[in-house]
Amino acid sequence: MRYRRTVGDWVSHISIEIVLYVGAFLTLTPLLWMISASTKPAAEIFVFPIRWIPETFHFTQNIEAVFARVPFAQYYFNSVFVSTAATLIAVFFCTLAGYSFAKFHYPGRNVIFVLVLGTMMIPFQAVLIPLFLIVLRLDWVNTYQGLIVPGSITSFSIFLTRQYILSIPDELLDAARVDGCSEIRIFLTVVMPLAKPILSTMAIFSFLAHWNNYLWPLVIVNVARYRTLPLGLAMFQDEYSTAFNELMTASLLATIPVFLVFMAFQRHFIHSMMGAGIKG
Repeated sequence: MRYRRTVGDWVSHISIEIVLYVGAFLTLTPLLWMISASTKPAAEIFVFPIRWIPETFHFTQNIEAVFARVPFAQYYFNSVFVSTAATLIAVFFCTLAGYSFAKFHYPGRNVIFVLVLGTMMIPFQAVLIPLFLIVLRLDWVNTYQGLIVPGSITSFSIFLTRQYILSIPDELLDAARVDGCSEIRIFLTVVMPLAKPILSTMAIFSFLAHWNNYLWPLVIVNVARYRTLPLGLAMFQDEYSTAFNELMTASLLATIPVFLVFMAFQRHFIHSMMGAGIKG
């Protein structure tokens, strides 16, 4: 028997769509304004009513002004390098730790895992000074390793991978051991390929966190050579004025790598979200 929608079903369906469209519009409005502002001269940005399409297309001049004001290419490279390196470290070592907590049995495993989870309740500001003193002792101030290593491995990523690896059947791992595979080979050739959805999710979260990180680079970097994009964007704000057209252009350029990373991993990311919903 074919299901026929009632008037109440149609009203409910239309109401949900209206709410979703309004929510999407409100979410996209700041992005659209940023794109619009990046194509305008400074004089047109705060004209009321808003001119979404500028009378004078000024995007090329804004880009030239961005690179003329600050060493933007260096900041861009630093952010790409730091975020990529930290993400690769997180993907390997957090998955390794999650695999250990999920599939190995040893004394104190659960206690250690609870302690790892407990660190999620400690705000970063509480450990900022001790962490800085450690980095200072290691002579990592104004270095790439100082930007990459301290925040690359997180308890959230370990928890995320551990929960997913628990769903991998033990029989697959036992079969690999019977075939003579070492534990590291099992991890690299069995566990990591099966964990692609959660690794993609973790890669997106990790890359985004390091790409947007402002506080830690602000603390340990005081030379232009190692500044990242969040610090570079702050350079467009003077004490008495802000070059909004240049700032919006720089911000637009800064969103490109994040968009590319999400597009690269979105298939696995969506798959992991759907899998989590199915498992409940």
